Order: sequence, then structure tokens, then C-alpha cells
Amino acid sequence: MEIKKFNLETDLKRLEGYLRNQYLENKNMTSWLPERLHDLIFRMTAQEADQGKQISTNYIYMWEDNNEIVSCILPDGDAIYMSIKKGYEYLLKDMVSYAEVNCLPLFEKDNDGSIDFVVIANDSLEYRKEYLEKKGYKRQAEEDYDNYIYPQEINVTVNLPEGFKLVYGDEYTNEDNKWSACSMGFHPDYEDPDYHNSMSAYNLRKQSSMYKDSFECMVIDEKSTERNNVCCYCFVYVDKESKTAFVEPVSTREKYRHKGIGTAMMHGVMLKCKELGIEKCYVNSYDWRRKFYNATGFITEDTIGIYHKKI
Repeated sequence: MEIKKFNLETDLKRLEGYLRNQYLENKNMTSWLPERLHDLIFRMTAQEADQGKQISTNYIYMWEDNNEIVSCILPDGDAIYMSIKKGYEYLLKDMVSYAEVNCLPLFEKDNDGSIDFVVIANDSLEYRKEYLEKKGYKRQAEEDYDNYIYPQEINVTVNLPEGFKLVYGDEYTNEDNKWSACSMGFHPDYEDPDYHNSMSAYNLRKQSSMYKDSFECMVIDEKSTERNNVCCYCFVYVDKESKTAFVEPVSTREKYRHKGIGTAMMHGVMLKCKELGIEKCYVNSYDWRRKFYNATGFITEDTIGIYHKKI
């Protein structure tokens, strides 16, 4: 068994293929989709750099058996996830210990010099919960959720209030408006008619090999007199080989919430996925967002525990 640090130039296709094969074998998100790996590399890298944070992709590690990837550490900001091929579950112990040493720079130190180390584990993989608790990790009350829908089986329509319009990326050309609206949805305090967001993360995403098959979906306010009339925005990564899609990020500006606009956008996503032949579409959520996605038609596939340990 050999442990290797991920190299973008030589390992992207290999790791992408590993994750795709894990999905095709399990038909769930107990391993990341390759789309989520692309989001980490081709969006979060720039976002973390803009914020002066450690770059998550610098802390991806792969376990190889006879030059075949059999498991990997996948950092997601200030949390660690681990993908393990069936038959190699015994690696979990070594992977957690390895992460506790080699992934520490991703985490901020508390005033006493300690680190709140965080590991993510799907509840359907019970052996991980048992091991983490045995090793002293404590599960927080709030959970994450994997949610899915089968686009080929849905029957939805896009219903919007008068004056609002659903559009896909190529139909709306002002890229700054799109990305600024997305940022304002996550940070309502940014709300300002003249707000402009850094475009580095938006532009980096165009380097993903999945970009040409993926799409943006948004709702615009045709009555608005503001510079930015985008109400809500999402990006949908598409992996043609697995016929899956992953929606990330999803954002609605605060003043446009509770009007059915976000629901209409998600229905637009489903219809486009249906048109593209996508068999299963995923979105990850936490706390109240799960209720929103479930109301639009998504089904919760798995709960995800967030485990903390002071190091």
C-alpha cells in the first residue's frame, strides 16, 4: 500500500475515475461524485485563495494498492471526508490518524493552541461512526444531508410570479450579475445595488473539463430597475459518463425569498437535467435547507454526521 499526495496534472483523471466507479458501484453519495471533486478544484480553490485560507486541494491524499486508488482523503474547507472502496474498510483507522497529522493546516487554532478537528461520515456507513466515537470524536447536533431526484421520472412545471423569468446561463450574459447575486444570497449584508463580487472562482470553474456539459440556472426580475436583476442562481455540474448531476452552489437573495422563486429555479434544474438525459441529480444540504429541497421534490438519501475532536 502506498500513500500519495494528489497532483492535479497527473492525478485528476485517475481520482475522477475512482470516484465515478465508486458511484456506479454503490449508486449513492457515500463517496463524492466526480462533479464534487471538480467543484472543489475549479471553484473552491479560487474562493479559498481570495479569503486567504489554506487550499483544500493541497491536502488530498490517495491510498493505492498496486497503482490502483482504493481510498482517499477529500478535504472540504475545515472538514475531512474519506472515500474507501469496498473491501478496504480496514484503512479507515490509518486514514484518520494520517489526516490528524497531515491535514492540520486546514484548521484554525483556538486561543489555547488546540484545533477543532472535524471529520464527516455518512450515517449509512455505520462502521465509521463506531470508529470515530471510539477514537474520541463527538457528533454535533446539526447534520448534513444528501438529497436526490430522478429527473426522468419527475413531472414538474416552472411557476413564477408575473414579471419573473427563468433563464439558463447562455441566455443571460452578464456574468458579474450572476456571481454577485449568488454571493449576496449567501451574505445578505452584501446587498447593495452596486455590489460587485470577485470573479476568480467563477472564472476558474471554466477550466473544468465538465464545464461544457454543465449549466447555470437562475431567475431574473424583469421589472427591477437595479443594475443586478438576478434573484437566485445555481450551477449544475454534469458528468455524462455516470449520467449524474450535482447542484452547487444554490443561492437566493434574501429579498426574493418566500415567493416560490427558488422552487421554480430548482424545477428548472430538473427539467434541464431531464432534457440532458441525466438519470440522477444530487444536492447536498444542511439544517433548514433540506426542507426547501424536499419541498421542491428532492428525497433525502442519507444523513451525514459531523464529528469533532480537540487536537
